[in-house]
Amino acid sequence: MKRFLCFIIIASTLISCGEDISNDNTGVFRGVKDNGLWEGGNAKATIGVGSKLTIQAVTLTEIMSLKIPIPPATIDPRNPATFVTYILGTSTTKKASYVLTANDTQYVYETGIGVGDGEVVISQYDGSSISGTFRFNALNADPNSEGQPLVNLQDGVFYKVPVVLP
Repeated sequence: MKRFLCFIIIASTLISCGEDISNDNTGVFRGVKDNGLWEGGNAKATIGVGSKLTIQAVTLTEIMSLKIPIPPATIDPRNPATFVTYILGTSTTKKASYVLTANDTQYVYETGIGVGDGEVVISQYDGSSISGTFRFNALNADPNSEGQPLVNLQDGVFYKVPVVLP
């Protein structure tokens, strides 16, 4: 009887150790910001005026955005030769921004023409979702701000971020 009871306890323990994986249809958007893991929620990509695509994720106090032209639909995720790379810090149509709200103060960091640097590499785009990698150094938009002068984002990745209409 003791062996049977022991077997039931072990079996019920093993059965309850499973992981419930469900598809909640939300994308992944994360990276290493200033040497710490950053992960945003509610990731989405929005098509805007002038064939611009904004990929964005948020936390309670932060918003991170990547703005790029809409990539071609000919990207093959299995063929890196078809990936599209957008260089940041060279134009206003390709830029990264990071907004931090702390103590009722908003700190805005962004790339632009001659401001900051980085890149966004699109490895998958089918019109309904987008995936890729990114990195950037964004400068504080207000030089008189008490915020840090630079935000560094490395090893950024977004995966299967849904493309939504505005």
